[in-house]
Amino acid sequence: MKKFFQKIIQNKKDWYTIPNILVYFRFLLIPAFCIVYFQCIIINDLHIEHFIAAGVLFLAAFTDFLDGLIARKCNMVTELGKAIDPLADKLMQFAIAVCLSITYYQYWTFFIMLGVFIVKEVTLFFTDIYLFNENKKINGAKWYGKVSTFVFFVAMGSLLLIPNLDNYPVVIYILTSVATFFLLVAYIGYIMLTVKIHRSNETNVVDYSKVKKEESSEESTPNQNNEIIDK
Repeated sequence: MKKFFQKIIQNKKDWYTIPNILVYFRFLLIPAFCIVYFQCIIINDLHIEHFIAAGVLFLAAFTDFLDGLIARKCNMVTELGKAIDPLADKLMQFAIAVCLSITYYQYWTFFIMLGVFIVKEVTLFFTDIYLFNENKKINGAKWYGKVSTFVFFVAMGSLLLIPNLDNYPVVIYILTSVATFFLLVAYIGYIMLTVKIHRSNETNVVDYSKVKKEESSEESTPNQNNEIIDK
């Protein structure tokens, strides 16, 4: 574990970059979403707690976009940010799924979706550790992961914003089933990519051991380029 943190925290100043501060803020939005979601807030006989919760969700999505934009444009990309940014996203998704599952407990597709989500994230967590021990990692989110996240937020956002949707159970079954399908697609995609990386030095691999050796050689020969496996 110490070795892991040494690799993602390369400079103490990484803690205080603007993109990473935005990620910390996103972590705070997770309990804020849960608290607001279960409050009873009524204005003019209209329950608005779900609309406020949706606002928290969209604020989290906006800060997710903003921290990535700032990191790229201002050259503030850090290993710490790469580690905690997806963690904040996954925890927010988990919180949303749990909260909505409590409200729509009578729909069995919600619990299938939640189960698939948990299995996917736990499995990928251990596969990431496995690759880490081989001095490799998946370099960034893949298209199927991004599509899965987008579909999930659209489906769950619809349940938050559309009132009385439980009067149309077919719609709820469709939304949760579609979200579950894309979670499975992303799960299979990442597992296949992990196996591919494990078997060979294929695309999206960063071999830390080579980077470390080349950084050392660069100090003695400044004109030598670092070679990172990311074809």
